[in-house]
Amino acid sequence: MTATAATARSLRTAGLLGLLLAFVAGPWLLAQGPGGGGYFIPGDAKAGMKTFFDKGCVRCHAVLGEGGKRAPDLARAPSGHLSAADLVGAMWNHAPQMWEKMRQEKVPSPAFTESEMSNLFAFLYSVRSMGEPGDAERGRQLLFEKRCLECHAVAGQGGRAGPDLRDWASFRNPVSWIQAMWNHAPAMQALMRERGLPWPEFQGNEVADLIAYIRTQTTGTRRHVYLQPASPEAGRVLFRRKGCAACHGLRGTTGRAPDLGTRALPRTVSQFAGLMWNHSPAMWASMQAANVPRPQFSNKEMADLIAYLFAERYFEASGHPQRGARVFEVKGCGSCHAPDGRGAGPPLASWQGRITPMALATALWNHGPVMLEQMREQEMPWPLFQPGEMVDLMEFLNRGAGATRAQGKRP
Repeated sequence: MTATAATARSLRTAGLLGLLLAFVAGPWLLAQGPGGGGYFIPGDAKAGMKTFFDKGCVRCHAVLGEGGKRAPDLARAPSGHLSAADLVGAMWNHAPQMWEKMRQEKVPSPAFTESEMSNLFAFLYSVRSMGEPGDAERGRQLLFEKRCLECHAVAGQGGRAGPDLRDWASFRNPVSWIQAMWNHAPAMQALMRERGLPWPEFQGNEVADLIAYIRTQTTGTRRHVYLQPASPEAGRVLFRRKGCAACHGLRGTTGRAPDLGTRALPRTVSQFAGLMWNHSPAMWASMQAANVPRPQFSNKEMADLIAYLFAERYFEASGHPQRGARVFEVKGCGSCHAPDGRGAGPPLASWQGRITPMALATALWNHGPVMLEQMREQEMPWPLFQPGEMVDLMEFLNRGAGATRAQGKRP
């Protein structure tokens, strides 16, 4: 067995494929920006996992700790939430180092089709959203710190007022935990109020740690519970049908409760579970005050809803062409990509209306080494992008407006 095959097997053994099948968005997603703008972007995370191995990415990069150690773990770095356009920017910033390392080790640079790049990005976004496996020992400690055992039993210890948490040990996806916690919260809140217990709150990766410990309590006779593939489109319908849209907005739309499409939301599903749990009493109080019934979710419905919310965050709202024009100028793009074709690079006007994050990422990877060499010959620095700049640049190039004003200007 090759090293790549062994790593692939290790990832599958860890349940990565099962998690992907439960959480991954469908093969086509649409995000709508302000005014109806947005980008269609294809992406199949399961196929993207295969691309990750087949193209040799795994030789240098790990995912959730499995794979090469010579380059960053792509489930962890860069930190924080990244949209599709931000992932392109991160790839752009890191590309010269990757190409140089591959040149030194005499590793050929693989070519990508746009479909393969789309699938790869869908895979990376999905694993970044799943987060790292929790710390089981820390999870065991949390059972005592959060006073879970005063109502719940596990491993022969604890109360009997609530369900035995070993019954949840077969859940292999944090989405199932979100569903169970949401449906169970009102009854638990009432019981805790009767007993004078404070509502426990979870920070950081504590939910992942708790899940990791509970999973150790499964027995060989229990069947693992996996979800069917989630549907973001079904989640979009549920977001309105279940009443979520009555309070929560997306992408700055008006809402009485926090916007669920913002960068400020947690990056991983387990962190999102903690946020929902922490705010459950306040949400329930608001719903009661407004005479709104608390919706119940099946496992599949919760998976669809979470897939929709995370898909929305994958797509940056349409950028701003005026800011994009400034990016084009400051980064020195017009020095090589002149509208009249006189620059060293192709005129970007031919891309007008056709630029997507995946098209840009594919062109960067396949043609970037030549571009880097030309920039070195002209003693030009490789431009670096901050979050938000790439989507603004894309909007400027897609509009095609004002490109001549930035022609040939150097920072």
